[in-house]
Amino acid sequence: MSCLDTRLERRYGPTTSYKKQSLYPRTVRVSILSSKGGVGKSTVTISLSKALAMMGFSVLLIDRDLVGYASYVAGIKGPGLIASVSDGVDSTVYKEIALGDGSVTVLKYFGDGPRYKIDIDKFHKDRKLGEKGWEIYRKVLTTKKFSFVLVDNAQLVRPEDDIVKHELEKFIEIYPGFPIWQLFVSDSLARTIEDNVSYAESIGSVRDGTVLGFIINMIRPGEVEKFRGVLDNVLKRVKAKFGVLLPFSEDIFQFTGTFEEFPVLQEIKDLASKVVELKTMASRS
Repeated sequence: MSCLDTRLERRYGPTTSYKKQSLYPRTVRVSILSSKGGVGKSTVTISLSKALAMMGFSVLLIDRDLVGYASYVAGIKGPGLIASVSDGVDSTVYKEIALGDGSVTVLKYFGDGPRYKIDIDKFHKDRKLGEKGWEIYRKVLTTKKFSFVLVDNAQLVRPEDDIVKHELEKFIEIYPGFPIWQLFVSDSLARTIEDNVSYAESIGSVRDGTVLGFIINMIRPGEVEKFRGVLDNVLKRVKAKFGVLLPFSEDIFQFTGTFEEFPVLQEIKDLASKVVELKTMASRS
């Protein structure tokens, strides 16, 4: 997960500012998180990656969700990186998709259900197996200079979880000093919104000031403005830089097409523009 673990910060240094030794100092990593499944976290990740690519950027989408929806939409049908290495089978675990003047490279990291626990145990017991997996991971991360790295996560992941810490540790080893932000996604239920605020607080995002944004998704048509005050309150509590209200989209809910055809709402395009502006300002500081 991209949420900052204080232990990682002590080891690698602050991750909210750029460092001269970073391989690609103008690259940022955004982890898309939620306390609940089924709120549109993966669809937001896909849409945001597409919006950034259409602006001319090279984007890496790390699909670390257990369901692997982003990978499925991208046409990656085989096992993910961890499962394929664990089973000793050759599999296409990543795919680059050209979009406008940019591109999205989707890496299927997990996406094979709860078996990840068994696979990770294998990596712990067999050092050579683990080294092979990280060799593939390193290859993907260094295929090109990515401007943005977006990470789709399972619900309620924490920095200390196996599903999170190993990938993040290797990422930071390869690219020390990358800014790491979090984007939280909630549905419009009051309970879910509150749970996501508590989640952001519990994993240190609010304390560290690394909350990029908070999205309230799947709002009933015609009721978006009713949530304006709710969102403003949440943004203050989690110290988020941006907030987004997304109406329920039947086109996204019923989507069965390709990655290239996936709908991108105007609100996500606007968010992408703001993220790029923030990234530009950060790179100059």
